[in-house]
Amino acid sequence: MRRILTYENELNYDSIYDWLREKMRFPRSIVAALRSGEQDYRVNGKKPVLWQPLPAGSRIQIILEDRKSSAFAPVNLPLNIIYEDEDILLIDKPAGMPSHPSMNHQKDTLANAVLYYYQKQGIPFVFRIANRLDMDTSGLVAVSKNSLAAARVRQMIDKRQIHREYLCIVEGSFSADSSLTKRDFVKMRYDADGQMIGGRIWAPISRKEGSVLERRVNASDGQTALTDFEIIQEGAKYSLLRVWLGTGRTHQIRVHMNYLGHPLPADYLYHPVYQDISRQPLHSAKLRFPHPVSGRQMCFESRLPADMRHLLDNFHS
Repeated sequence: MRRILTYENELNYDSIYDWLREKMRFPRSIVAALRSGEQDYRVNGKKPVLWQPLPAGSRIQIILEDRKSSAFAPVNLPLNIIYEDEDILLIDKPAGMPSHPSMNHQKDTLANAVLYYYQKQGIPFVFRIANRLDMDTSGLVAVSKNSLAAARVRQMIDKRQIHREYLCIVEGSFSADSSLTKRDFVKMRYDADGQMIGGRIWAPISRKEGSVLERRVNASDGQTALTDFEIIQEGAKYSLLRVWLGTGRTHQIRVHMNYLGHPLPADYLYHPVYQDISRQPLHSAKLRFPHPVSGRQMCFESRLPADMRHLLDNFHS
């Protein structure tokens, strides 16, 4: 994958380095790659050292190139692309597809499908996922197409500039649960009529001792984790929630909802009850973030998948 960014500067700068860092706010990793020759640049068609002064009116080209693809097998798998430009790729991932290869999933992942998509076009591609979803979680996934986009996305994640919204179905009715107001790290929200409409959970999360995968709420040495949720639809057996993440801990929604006493059904780690659905009903429904290169605000949405709609229809009809 090759990306050429062209700029014309309006002011004098003491050095090209200063322009990159102060004016363009290029991440340190990208500037280091330009210095080392891992990535390339030109100023008025030549390649001066980065410490050379940069006069006003100069034409600067930043040349980002991946010469080799990620070391995964390209595999022809269904790929639902909802948006693509020179810097980012947005995909609606189905449930049951892992995001990234692992020991037990080497040729059935989103990464395999994306590499095949670009191999068909004769383009080397490094798979840089922005928001990795669990295998059984469906919905929106963003992939960075070059090193600058990836570095800026990492900065946005650190600064919490990426708005992530999920839809999930959990067991039970919230309004009938008197224990919610007594739980530590939980604050419920109510409307003007006193009706429960949502809440906030800030219970710390850590790895469960003795398990590689499982997480748990751990008040003593867990990492900060913040989840806000809104009750969209409520029934005696299942409720539909809209969830926003303030942090991105592994399994955060699943762990927090389990802690709340309203687990996701069919969650193989935290609540393996498969009576009504075959996978955890969790869906990445909305992503909003500044474009990593242009800065333009981007917003993408994905509708609730059929199996989750079916679960709601069966128990709210």
